[in-house]
Amino acid sequence: MGEIIITVQGSFKPTHQKRFTALHGGHAQAVAEAISFLSGDFLSDAIQLDHKLQGEGASPAVGFGKKQGH
Repeated sequence: MGEIIITVQGSFKPTHQKRFTALHGGHAQAVAEAISFLSGDFLSDAIQLDHKLQGEGASPAVGFGKKQGH
């Protein structure tokens, strides 16, 4: 069965790994759990970090919320 592994490191603190396995509820359930993790507190924390860094004068090369090449 499949497994999704998300590694959090760098300016995302604390450094850790989250694993979502298809063994318990199937592949679609593992994807749903990974999406829930990313779109929940993790997304909120990332937004707060972006605002903090922007306030300190730091920004990504292409700008906040933009995809490279677009």
